[in-house]
Amino acid sequence: MSEHLLLLIELQKDDLKTVRINSKKRELPEKLMKLEEAFQTFSSSLEDERKHLNELYKIHREKENKLKSGQDNLSKAKDRLFEVKTNKEYQAILKEIEAIETKRSDTEDEIIACLDEIDHREKALKEKEQEFKEYRIRYEADRRKIEEDIANLDAELVAAQQKIREIRKQLPESILRKYEMIKGLNNGLAVVSVWKEVCNGCHMNIPPQLYNDLQRSADLLSCPHCSRIIYWNSQGKDG
Repeated sequence: MSEHLLLLIELQKDDLKTVRINSKKRELPEKLMKLEEAFQTFSSSLEDERKHLNELYKIHREKENKLKSGQDNLSKAKDRLFEVKTNKEYQAILKEIEAIETKRSDTEDEIIACLDEIDHREKALKEKEQEFKEYRIRYEADRRKIEEDIANLDAELVAAQQKIREIRKQLPESILRKYEMIKGLNNGLAVVSVWKEVCNGCHMNIPPQLYNDLQRSADLLSCPHCSRIIYWNSQGKDG
């Protein structure tokens, strides 16, 4: 195998490597963004639970104040019973007391229901806070991993690009132009192996004579079907 062909094979490996790295460099920030969005959603959900519980505390305080106010009104109404002078006034105050007691009973029921809801929400919040604590640990670990992967990819990309520059310096301009043209026509794959007379680029059979030449010649030969630069590989695999 000629030196130029060996260099082209290495050049293609690093070109493909940069493609894969750049693809991952696009994917990882998207992955990081989705991770951040999921964390913010969880965090917002937890904050909503806290706000709802605080609202229940507020409602409970209001109902307790309402109950206290009703109790004061009831005491005052009962005191007025000793001040009335007519039966009509007496009956009116009794009705007032009955109405106050009904409202008081309703408020007590509302307070009990509110306390039950508070108890349920407090337990749910405690569980969610513990779940969030564990989730945050996983989130921070995943975020660090992605950030490390991004940094590593940057380093890999710089190394691959440097290697590409070094290889290209060793190849004639005419061969580089041919390589770039074929690469552009074949989705980035310009150099492929041939095994048992089959091109691993287009999977078509090449002529037997070309296959024989491929095993002996140091010239750069091309597949007659896909125009890719071909080389013989007894294992049938590129790489």
